[in-house]
Amino acid sequence: MLDTYAAKICCADLYSSELARLILGDSLHPGGLRATNRLGRAMGLQRGWRVLDLACGLGTSATALSRVFRCQVVGLELGAEATVSSRRRALEQPVPADVSFVRGDAEMPPFREGAFDAVIIECATSLFVDKESAISSVRRLLRPGGVVGISDVTVEPGSLPPELDGTVGMMLCLTDALPADGYQRLLERSGFITGEPENLTDEVAALLADLRGKLALGAAVGMPSSELTADLAESAPGLLDRVEQSVSRGQIGYWLYVGQNPY
Repeated sequence: MLDTYAAKICCADLYSSELARLILGDSLHPGGLRATNRLGRAMGLQRGWRVLDLACGLGTSATALSRVFRCQVVGLELGAEATVSSRRRALEQPVPADVSFVRGDAEMPPFREGAFDAVIIECATSLFVDKESAISSVRRLLRPGGVVGISDVTVEPGSLPPELDGTVGMMLCLTDALPADGYQRLLERSGFITGEPENLTDEVAALLADLRGKLALGAAVGMPSSELTADLAESAPGLLDRVEQSVSRGQIGYWLYVGQNPY
């Protein structure tokens, strides 16, 4: 149990790093706030709803959701530094947002049953150690008729380049991602009623193109110097070629899923 928790802390710290922000942007997922708003619309978020953003990272999406949809948003994040940073960044926004941040484990959220109208999980379900238990916990947190929205990277079995079976793959949400139909089955096994998923794979292609440019520029874009970035830069051209080929073949993608709690 301790080893699992330590691994989660390590992962949370990784997502708080400057390298993660350079690769993924402040929202820490493909598509940025454009994809976040699309997910919010697909979920039918309403003014005044109480919304939980699980594994909220730097709080960028949580703050934006509150402003765009006029919701009361709670962001839950395991990383201590990210939680403090999220609170500070929210206070610095020129347009106030009804958002708060709590430190805690997204797989064991510390909230009462039926506390939320909606739960959003962006590029985090793929990282959960026990996905079944985590999604069951999400349903417990939702009122009857409440909705969950998931956006995540998908990987078809056997299609991930071996070089991504590590830190960089984890940062890109690839190492333990489910196939395209896996997240929908996960929701349905937990009792959610699901609709037709939406394909956002173009956002992955755009992220890879952006990453290629950043790695080519290197120091010019302020990429932090480390053994990891050196290895990444050295292997990047061939690796990005293989990942882009996997994306074009439909082996790696990015999808949006919505489920409703029936009771």
